[in-house]
Amino acid sequence: MAGNSLVLPIVLWGRKAPTHCISTLLLMEDASMIVTGCHDGQICLWDLSLDLEINPRALLFGHTASITCLSKASASNEKQYIVSASESGEMCLWDVNDGRCIEFTKLACTHTGIQFYQFTVGTQREGRLLCHGHYPEILVVDATSLEVLYSLLSKISPDWISSMTIIRSDRTQEDTVVAVSVTGILKVWIITSEVSRMQDTTPVFEEESKPIYCQNCQSISFCAFTQRSLLVVCSKYWRVFDAGDYSLLCSVPSENDQTWTGGDFVSADKVIVWTEDGQSFIYKLPASCLPASDSFRRDVGKAVENLIPPLLYSVLDRADKQLLICPPVTRFFCGHREFSYKLLIQGDSSGRLCIWSVPDTLEQQDSAKGLQTTTSVSLQEAFDKLTPRPAGIIDQLSLIPNINEPLKVTASVYIPAHGRLVCGREDGSIVIVPATQTAIVQLLQGEHMLRRGWPPHRTLRGHRNKITCLLYPHQTHKNVCSVNLGFVCIMF
Repeated sequence: MAGNSLVLPIVLWGRKAPTHCISTLLLMEDASMIVTGCHDGQICLWDLSLDLEINPRALLFGHTASITCLSKASASNEKQYIVSASESGEMCLWDVNDGRCIEFTKLACTHTGIQFYQFTVGTQREGRLLCHGHYPEILVVDATSLEVLYSLLSKISPDWISSMTIIRSDRTQEDTVVAVSVTGILKVWIITSEVSRMQDTTPVFEEESKPIYCQNCQSISFCAFTQRSLLVVCSKYWRVFDAGDYSLLCSVPSENDQTWTGGDFVSADKVIVWTEDGQSFIYKLPASCLPASDSFRRDVGKAVENLIPPLLYSVLDRADKQLLICPPVTRFFCGHREFSYKLLIQGDSSGRLCIWSVPDTLEQQDSAKGLQTTTSVSLQEAFDKLTPRPAGIIDQLSLIPNINEPLKVTASVYIPAHGRLVCGREDGSIVIVPATQTAIVQLLQGEHMLRRGWPPHRTLRGHRNKITCLLYPHQTHKNVCSVNLGFVCIMF
């Protein structure tokens, strides 16, 4: 708000999609939307149809640093809220239906993981966010106000938490938070209804602390199919534990110097784990890991190297083989809404999303060719399919005969006091246009679209190479300063 006038920001990307180096992703529970966060701090909402077609719908701006984690922040399908966190300690609460930022806060710590937890107080259902990261505790945050309510602390060997999961109990009023620290210590906290209602900063200490020797833990997952197993994935091996007493059931080392980055349960007897280079593998668990088997817990207490390794069932290879500037992000989601789904979703540094639909039955011979990608789309491919093509702010003034692509705008500055937009281009020219009329030309359809040379503009020429930045001194004078590859030129 400047004086009595409201300034509304408008972004026109043009034909080239913005960069979207995906750092984390989330699938909404009804499988209608995928949310991706990127290293630039933006969040993209992708609509997902019943036949698994992906279409980007909105870009959300609110963070100033890389997005580290995403989580749902409500259990209602009518109010679809998510929460995002960045490297600088920022937390945003979003309504993904319309893209509004509802709440914002900034803490002096970085979250690397957030999980939503809901409990009942009388007839009311309240939500909490359990956050862990670069600090030696688990913060419990109100999912509506983003206020820190209390902490889950460690009396024994306190350290940063690598990964965490919540075990819900249908039989009792007690739920369990299980986490693994960076030093391989398993921590267990019991969350009762009384603890859930806490509204102060009183700490809650762990009920159990047990070394499980899982250094470099990447993820920990609870088996929803058996309600009895835990999958712990470390960089060089993955292990299955009994969720009852946290005994080791099996351990599988990585092969060919692979680096595991996560995993989850596909069914009661299968797990899926993925690597840093984007490959995913489905393994069949041995009978000693299955509660329904007569051999359950048969190998507990035996040397890890004597355990029978699970059988490789199938390989899911990354569809796009282009060189990436950072490792892709892979997540597995399983649920039931209008349809039952088991989806492996991967996002990479090029802004591409790939989806594999994992069938309920997997034959062993599938491992030779791997499962085929069900859907794959990038932000640029989505831009290319749009009709009419996405407009840049001065495309009509930047067309060159016999060339399809207009001149690129390499720098711009807006002068609110005069309603002018100044754009520097790749050929060294500077164009000054009335901002409002220019936006109308690109965003609204009408007779003005047929007019050549519209809107009125002024072109300044003096640079030989592309304009790298523009400056309007003090926002009071009518001078425009441009910086071009190391030298400054002032134009009046």
